[in-house]
Amino acid sequence: MSKSTQRGFTLVELLVVIAIIGILVALLLPAVQSAREAARRSQCLNNCKQLGLAVHMYHDATKHLPPSRIDPNGRMTWAAVILPYMEAGNIADLMDINDVFDNQSQQFRFAPVATFLCPSRSHEPSLNYLDSEQIPNLVSPTGAPVTVTGSGSEKGIRGDYACISSTWRHAKGKYPEYLDGAIVQRKEVGDRFVDRLSLSKISDGTSNTLMLGENSNWMSLSVSIYNGDFNPGSILGTAAPTHVFSLFPGGTRGVPSDLRNSIQGGGIAQDKWQYQSDDCDPDASGGCRAWFGSDHVGIVNVTLCDGSSRSMKKDADLAFLEDFVTRAGEEVVNTSDL
Repeated sequence: MSKSTQRGFTLVELLVVIAIIGILVALLLPAVQSAREAARRSQCLNNCKQLGLAVHMYHDATKHLPPSRIDPNGRMTWAAVILPYMEAGNIADLMDINDVFDNQSQQFRFAPVATFLCPSRSHEPSLNYLDSEQIPNLVSPTGAPVTVTGSGSEKGIRGDYACISSTWRHAKGKYPEYLDGAIVQRKEVGDRFVDRLSLSKISDGTSNTLMLGENSNWMSLSVSIYNGDFNPGSILGTAAPTHVFSLFPGGTRGVPSDLRNSIQGGGIAQDKWQYQSDDCDPDASGGCRAWFGSDHVGIVNVTLCDGSSRSMKKDADLAFLEDFVTRAGEEVVNTSDL
């Protein structure tokens, strides 16, 4: 009688099988990661759409657009006033809209609002530090590490989206500073507000004018999205440390010497401006200000004044962005350049 034997894997064969499985996993992993990032990018784009819808609902209710912040400084921002229109009325009930951010309750400051956060974000959703935080993925033009400072009063929920109030191109011209964009600073005079804007004032066309955009490079690192001390934003921060969209840091510190005279004089020598991506000067007055930014590869998501959301190239031309921000600059904007 013959005996039947079952042959098992040899050690070499087992190692070969394991190696093949490892290679297959390595080949599939980038595809899986890419699919996940595509889903996160889509969700971020939807966040932009939801924010645009909330702004339009606010406009329908009040007949004007929300302010970037309410002046004097320290009051609440656009993000706070649209809370009732984005299914966050319970959080809005915790806020005193007539008081400054520093006096708001901790319950309000830290109440999570997912729509303000990009799913691809690489930072914590709340700002808890008291003194400073070193940001490893940002370096200054000199190569020095970037440290963003904060105080206890700045603690609260972060955000990855910011309003776009100004190009600063008209700081000494047709419009007062802060006022050539769509979401602008509002001043309180006595018992009334001035500088209110409606959609009808956007003569360049709502589909040709930017309203909100991702700025996770700085907004989500340094300050709560509700803190009016740090709004409005501009794409050329040249005269104050309060601009969240800046080619160079706020003020003139960190700006090349050949630009300082034109900046301080109110003009901008545009042929000398250089796109600097995420570079910041850690010694800039008022902290580090960064360019449009996101944790997506190659793109940043934005909201237009018609409420739609689009993806824009991170290396979009500065002159194009200036035209895209102004609400009544009479420029012809080619949105295919996005």
